[in-house]
Amino acid sequence: MNFKQYLKNIGIKSGQSVIVHSSFRKIKSSFVSISPENVISNLNEIITENGSIIFPTFTYCFKKSSGDYEVFDRLNSKSKVGLLSETFRTCEGVIRTSSPTHSFALWGNVKSEMSETNSPESPLGEGSILDWLTKQPNSYVLMLGTDFSSLTFGHYLEIISKVPWFDFSPWDYMNVLPIGVSIDGEQKLKEIPGCAKSFVNFEKYLLEKELIKRYDYKSLSSYLIDIGMLLNEGIKYFSNHYEKLLCPASACLACNSRRERFL
Repeated sequence: MNFKQYLKNIGIKSGQSVIVHSSFRKIKSSFVSISPENVISNLNEIITENGSIIFPTFTYCFKKSSGDYEVFDRLNSKSKVGLLSETFRTCEGVIRTSSPTHSFALWGNVKSEMSETNSPESPLGEGSILDWLTKQPNSYVLMLGTDFSSLTFGHYLEIISKVPWFDFSPWDYMNVLPIGVSIDGEQKLKEIPGCAKSFVNFEKYLLEKELIKRYDYKSLSSYLIDIGMLLNEGIKYFSNHYEKLLCPASACLACNSRRERFL
């Protein structure tokens, strides 16, 4: 089986709006001759420009009280969330949004509604690309070789569910301020996303309820998840089990700061 057929077997189809989280290393372990460009072209060919492909291209360019921080350049700052993300960012026909901390690369129909200037004060909340996805009837999260510790949509769920710490920054120990910095200036931020490692507990919950299915081929495990379902189940889970979204006690400084203040 080739990679394109694998994508079709998962359920990737023309016209979908898909946000992709990926591990190229995991993909390559099962499709040894594949390149990052092959992965992207396969997605483009199946989804077509009638649909939308979105990759996070986060750079985390926060202002720091210590004075040592990077400045975001939309055209030149490299993505810090994987090889496929960075490769996709530089592809023909792809545009990138302007959030200094949490930008996205966009291809296809999404560009008719969202532009390079998108940079909301809530970078993963209201007005963001994630928010746009919840309003699309045929939208999905595609996870290629990753688990829910990579689920950016989990941060959107934290915000709309108003978990106790949704607008509390857990990064004071790293001198991070609620300000994004780009070559165009500074931007105050409503929220700063925290640790996502324990989003895997939400993954286990969905698997146990048989609401998501893992697709395995050799050593590659993937998910294609309907965003409407993810939104509905996520609001319930995040509202009622928010304590499970934190790392175990003493395992993570960011989660510890939230636990000490809110639990």
